[in-house]
Amino acid sequence: MILGWWQKFVRGSRERRWKVRTEQKLGKSLAQTGAYLLAIFVLHTAAMMVFEGMSMGDGLWLTLTTVTTVGYGDVSAASFAGRAATVALMYFGGIFVLAKIAGDYFEFRSERRERMARGQWEWDMQDHILIVNSPDEDPEEYFARLIRQFRASEMFADTPVQILTLQLGDGLPPSLTELGNVVHYHGSGSNSPALESAGAAKARAVVVLSESDHNPRFDAVTFDTLHRLREIGVKAPILAECLRDSNRRRFKDAGADIVIRPMRAYPGMVVRGFVAPGVEQVFEELFSSDGGEYRRFDVQINGSRWADVVAALIEKNLGVAVAFEDAGDGEIHVTPNADDNIKATALFVLASDANAADSQEISSALTAL
Repeated sequence: MILGWWQKFVRGSRERRWKVRTEQKLGKSLAQTGAYLLAIFVLHTAAMMVFEGMSMGDGLWLTLTTVTTVGYGDVSAASFAGRAATVALMYFGGIFVLAKIAGDYFEFRSERRERMARGQWEWDMQDHILIVNSPDEDPEEYFARLIRQFRASEMFADTPVQILTLQLGDGLPPSLTELGNVVHYHGSGSNSPALESAGAAKARAVVVLSESDHNPRFDAVTFDTLHRLREIGVKAPILAECLRDSNRRRFKDAGADIVIRPMRAYPGMVVRGFVAPGVEQVFEELFSSDGGEYRRFDVQINGSRWADVVAALIEKNLGVAVAFEDAGDGEIHVTPNADDNIKATALFVLASDANAADSQEISSALTAL
């Protein structure tokens, strides 16, 4: 029976050698082998007590020194039956199995580290930030800047990050690993098992990036990923990048809570979308030529209070003053204190297309100050 178990053990080990083994499976294997070794120890100790007349303590001592190949020599089997039991139980049934399980354990640890480095390890993560896909240009630099922006926010300062992408097959570069608490899984957002392996259902926030910041056809890929995320039960807020404005409503219907345009130069907008929902729309408005825009008006202001300047323009529906050019050194001062008395040669005003004012109108509104 022991020989049959041993053959089955070795044959099964060979069949599983190159298969993926999780820690749970290894734990089960260790438990089974431990139970087997315990039975061998009990049988050998009993055999020494019966065949050699040893006490239980001496029998156990001989068993342990034999299986660990220490062999102090203070006690040993002298009878034929005792020696046969030692050979059958310990040499063939114990030492080999103990060495085999030790080798399997170290092999597993080595394979585990390698799979982690290649992005083939399923991390047991919860309440993490999941970033799906990667930019087609310089993803390493973008990820580093995006993660730093997350870490700079109070809400996500200590939140671990997992990246699901096909572009990091050789492992995370040092610029990302040195950030700490950053891992990756090699897979695609268009693959539901990959999303599940990346812990999408347990994430705190999910970011679905567009691989391109100019090709609208990637909206279809994002749309597919959004459907898959909701199908696997993602409850966390989802931010998705959208290139074509006409697809925004479709993205919302598919499950996106926040939809933004890809802005590779400003990854902080992704973070703002989670920290202060709605701010991303304000940023997009400022970066586009639609709706409101920043305008410069060359005017002379000599010692007026900043709060009065802002109020005067708002009262005339000319826009909101946000900055001024200093008349002394030419520096641009953004959102100064309300009580600051300013001397300016130009005002920067956030105004809509409906407020098509010129410098003369701005000057007229400020004459009473």
